[in-house]
Amino acid sequence: MVRLAGIQMTAGPALEDNLRAAEAFLHEAARDNAQVAVLPENFALYAGDYRRCAEQHGERLRQWLSDQARSLGLFLVGGTIPLLAREDGSHVPAPRVRSVSLVHGPDGRQLARYDKLHLFDAQVQDAHGRYRESAVFEAGNATRVVDIAGICTGLAVCYDLRFASQARALADEGASLLVYPSAFTETTGHAHWQLLLRARAVETGCYVFGVNQCGQHTETRRSYGHSMLVDPWGEIVAARESSPGVLVADLAPERIDEVRRRMPVHQHQKFTVQLNDDN
Repeated sequence: MVRLAGIQMTAGPALEDNLRAAEAFLHEAARDNAQVAVLPENFALYAGDYRRCAEQHGERLRQWLSDQARSLGLFLVGGTIPLLAREDGSHVPAPRVRSVSLVHGPDGRQLARYDKLHLFDAQVQDAHGRYRESAVFEAGNATRVVDIAGICTGLAVCYDLRFASQARALADEGASLLVYPSAFTETTGHAHWQLLLRARAVETGCYVFGVNQCGQHTETRRSYGHSMLVDPWGEIVAARESSPGVLVADLAPERIDEVRRRMPVHQHQKFTVQLNDDN
């Protein structure tokens, strides 16, 4: 068994408040004997000035994630933080930043980096209406898998959940667990969150862990919550409702082998996915 903890929180534009809340939840996860903790998308800053945050706090946030993982002895998937540089070290032109998910091991060492591929440019029938992530974020251009607590894990973020081809590519790279730190809106979450998590699990034979923001962030922005772990058969292992807190759930590696042996869709796949790895 591998014990996972999803940190469901209501982040806002006050960075210090967000970090205090995240730290308290991470300590709770450690007390519950979690081996892996996942923070949500934009856990340190939601609906704020991401470029300014990256300029003033980017390196601090990287160190904060490392310190939390080391002090608590956890594998930590750091939701997303805004960073000024691409993976190759080149600078992201203003006003954009990269939305980056960093993974740290229990010794604090960075194990992987994933830059969010798909950006949420959409019309939503809520109080905010039009979302344009591409105005503030530069899209990444590569998939990423990493060994976390002995489980090959595919990294993705929020809107990536809608793209089955990315999940398929991660499974083809060996992933048995897909993690989606998210800030799914109340409206889109109510319509599609559970449906998409279960679909990605059934299609790939992977566990899928969706860790979402929740509640009212600003006057116009509200997230759905309902973080959950789904097993490779599409069954919900554990889920939260819409309030902040820690979701603890156990992943059984033998369940992956069992489902893939009974339903070997990964062997029957006729189409391949090619993604651009060039910067």
